[in-house]
Amino acid sequence: MADLKEGQAVPLGTVGDRLAIPDVARRPPYQAAGGRPDAVRTMSHEVIAGFLQLIDFLVVLGAGVVAYLAYVISVVGQRFEYERYGMAMLAAAVMLVAILRKTDSYNFRHLPRLRVQLTRVSFAWSATIAVLATLVFVVKMATFFSRGWSISWVVVTFCGLAIVRVSLFYLLRQWTRSGRLTRKVAVVGAGEIGERLVARIQASDDKFVRISGIFDDRLSRVPGTVYGCPVLGTTDDLITYARQSVVDEIIIALPLRADLRIAELAAKLKTLPVDLRLSIDEIGGFPLRGVGATASARTLEIIDRPLKHWSGMAKWLEDRILGVLLLACTAPIMAVTALLVKLDSAGPVFFLQNRFGFNNKVIRVFKFRTMYVEQGNAPGEIRTVQDDPRVTRIGRFLRRFSLDELPQLLNVVRGEMSLVGPRPHAVAMRAGTKLYYEAVGEYFLRHHVRPGMTGWAQVNGHRGEIDTEAKARGRVALDLWYIDHWSFWLDLKILALTAVAVWKQDNAY
Repeated sequence: MADLKEGQAVPLGTVGDRLAIPDVARRPPYQAAGGRPDAVRTMSHEVIAGFLQLIDFLVVLGAGVVAYLAYVISVVGQRFEYERYGMAMLAAAVMLVAILRKTDSYNFRHLPRLRVQLTRVSFAWSATIAVLATLVFVVKMATFFSRGWSISWVVVTFCGLAIVRVSLFYLLRQWTRSGRLTRKVAVVGAGEIGERLVARIQASDDKFVRISGIFDDRLSRVPGTVYGCPVLGTTDDLITYARQSVVDEIIIALPLRADLRIAELAAKLKTLPVDLRLSIDEIGGFPLRGVGATASARTLEIIDRPLKHWSGMAKWLEDRILGVLLLACTAPIMAVTALLVKLDSAGPVFFLQNRFGFNNKVIRVFKFRTMYVEQGNAPGEIRTVQDDPRVTRIGRFLRRFSLDELPQLLNVVRGEMSLVGPRPHAVAMRAGTKLYYEAVGEYFLRHHVRPGMTGWAQVNGHRGEIDTEAKARGRVALDLWYIDHWSFWLDLKILALTAVAVWKQDNAY
């Protein structure tokens, strides 16, 4: 979908010099342990545990098929009624996973403990076989199953489950060393409450939580370290830090009576795509509803970042699979378009535009060039208007049907964009006379997810030029609604509506 054209580009590297953008790639990055920026993304513990359940389920089924093929067909030399075997395998798979879930074996804290895992798997598989054997005996169906197959299935399944646990043990150890399993936490507040919070997290047996740093606006009145954790700066420095390094969670450690200050910090930090929490350890051990925990520290959930855990995995798969398929399908169209652009006017085929991406990071977005090279306006001071003389003949056609945006499939495959999401805006984009993020207070909240080639705003009439602050606010409101209500089916709906919107609307120029 078309939003900004060549006339609104800003060269990468000049953003901080030309615009008053808050801490976007200007300040030197803070250093993590080892003197390097902490840029290792944290893998979701919930997704890993979920995949293990799926693997266990498939191991039981796969072992049954292997035993069936190896014994019933090869050894016995005849085919039995496979429906009975299939029902037995399915029942065992469901029962095994249920028992392991009931015994808390899929809790991520227990996954790196190989001995515990092997013991619980042995118990769960033994219990599963005992229940099935009893059931088969009671209903007098023992003669319907091959004893050779049954023994082979039990042994192969146990070996498969054991191999999975051993492989997972070494894989988790490797991921732990690389920091992929560590949840990075930043603490706001170096006072007494912050000290207690840090001490509790440090003393916890949860080794997958690490305090990246402590931040406090009263730098002249707080120590340089708290229980070995460095005080890195103010909350403004925290925003810079979270833009340049990985931060999964921010915990505000202030007295609950400082409600105005807490509200101020929450409003300031909500622009970051992180989980925002409030420490409530100071109220004691009374049972409270809606309370979470970081390590052993009790926290109150203020904001959850969108598209994490399974929703994030689903979105990632959607972009990679559909992105590659669409790129392959549209490759011939893009090849013809590239030739037409080259023949129509002098200059490069592609135009690279600097736009805001995830977490306010500036990315280079691919487009087909639709303007005469010598008439482009790099700072974006001149808006693209209807019948703009800077647009080439082929460029008008490409803009009308948004074909100039097709190369952004490369950005999708590279992981910089999504197929569906808030459209990426050039850093110099204006709403009326103001810069976009100055005109709309919640503008940066749309960068909690990766930008998209099309979005909910575009299929709801907000396609094309934004020349007033009212239009800008309307588009951002639709973008935020999409983030709050994301689902795979909503993305499919938006992709379908995009084709209709491109064909019917005529406000893209």
